[in-house]
Amino acid sequence: MGLAKVATPDAQVLAAAKTQAVDTAGAWSEPFVIPVVGITSVLLRNGKVLFWSYEPTEYRNPDASNTGVAYVWDPVTRTGHSITPPENIWCGGQTILSDGRVYVAGGNLRYPDPNAAPGQTNFEGSLSNYTFNPITETWTAQPDMATGRWYPTVTKLADNSVVITSGLDQTGAGNVTDVVELFTPAASIDGVGTISTVSFHDPNGLYPYQYLVSSGQLLQAGPSATNTSLLTPNTWSWSDIPNMLSSHNGWGNGILYTDASVTPIKQVIMIAGGVEQNTAISNNEWFDVANPAAGWTQFPQWLQARHNANTVILPDGTLFTVGGNSSDMDYDNPLFESELYNKPANDPNGTWVQMDPNTIQAAYHSSAILLPDATVLLSQDDMDPLAASTHQAQVYSPAYLFKGTRPNIINVPSALSLGQTFSVTASVPNIASVALVAPGAVTHANDMHQRFIKLQYANDGSGNLQVTMPASSSLVPPGYYMLFIIDSQGIPSVAEFVHIS
Repeated sequence: MGLAKVATPDAQVLAAAKTQAVDTAGAWSEPFVIPVVGITSVLLRNGKVLFWSYEPTEYRNPDASNTGVAYVWDPVTRTGHSITPPENIWCGGQTILSDGRVYVAGGNLRYPDPNAAPGQTNFEGSLSNYTFNPITETWTAQPDMATGRWYPTVTKLADNSVVITSGLDQTGAGNVTDVVELFTPAASIDGVGTISTVSFHDPNGLYPYQYLVSSGQLLQAGPSATNTSLLTPNTWSWSDIPNMLSSHNGWGNGILYTDASVTPIKQVIMIAGGVEQNTAISNNEWFDVANPAAGWTQFPQWLQARHNANTVILPDGTLFTVGGNSSDMDYDNPLFESELYNKPANDPNGTWVQMDPNTIQAAYHSSAILLPDATVLLSQDDMDPLAASTHQAQVYSPAYLFKGTRPNIINVPSALSLGQTFSVTASVPNIASVALVAPGAVTHANDMHQRFIKLQYANDGSGNLQVTMPASSSLVPPGYYMLFIIDSQGIPSVAEFVHIS
């Protein structure tokens, strides 16, 4: 495979965007090299980022299908080191367990093989499962699934078990499996859990959007507009909710936002972008979890129709969309105009505003996640898969980081419990909000772990906060979170990691 020509942003677009002040549009770092394509990016409990991908020199070689690469990167030093993944877990699904382990289901068992038997020439999904210990950086094999999965979605439930859906099976026939499985992790961080088949459900596509919602149920939506259902744990029965306004095939994205500072608690899902009728779309839509009968309603539209983009929830509850492309193909017509939704995600009265443009191409196989310092890490796409040694990334500093001095968290307990009221000492008195953001675990624009929870708090006027945690593990699944405080100017602190049990 020869070198592909990677696009650069249009000079006029770049010049126009650069006329905006940094306290309005934010600013991107210069590109730097991360020598692994960040097709999957996971933020670990220690603040480092785990990337993994296929082995570039063996990409699409059916005789070397099970070879992959991985890399651990430190955002503070911007240095890292390679680690060996257990197999080619690229194209699996991933989430983060309550003790900080990364869980990975499926991956690439075999690339398409034109010499295979008729009807078996497609991708084959792996049956394998692994957990990754972020402290020792070691992998533990878990029991195989009942079926192979290539492009599955995994979702952690309130009890720390994980529902696994979708994915191409292991036959090479191109079948999307309807088998729904449950992974129950062992108590020990390096232990071996169990896998069981709990249900059957046709997801109408790969990498469906799934969220644990306040009822304790799993909401699955898309990519097809007709795939809108709730899965009830324990009975493992599915019930329908209203259809979406449109399909979001071709790698749209979605977010889950919870406002626990109000009564009753407000929880919304926003799903955006994709491809419909061979055209990129901006049909962003919104779902009120507490009122499912109301169905999906239109959410303010992006300035640019796009797919393969990533949407990151920022500490102030606004949404940052970056990358993607406007062509229905994987890489053509890449977009460099990043956008910010200028209200918290539960407020449908905001607008999308153009931000500083990135300069690396970030279409198919790019990824973006929030870092603990409230910046956003963007990993370049793989239009040139052989150029992994010069694979680039950029860090975006949102406009809030240019508005003044940041507040600091002076003291917060590192271990918290559901329902607990706890003390946070801030460096300034003018704190306007407190939020938890779950670490990202994203691939193919589908972040399977990102969630935002705005917390209730009282301020004595001198920066001593009494913060109350929701009592429900359906709202705050136990695990590691980034805790941010945001001052009255909208400036966030650097996060402190807290563990919620």
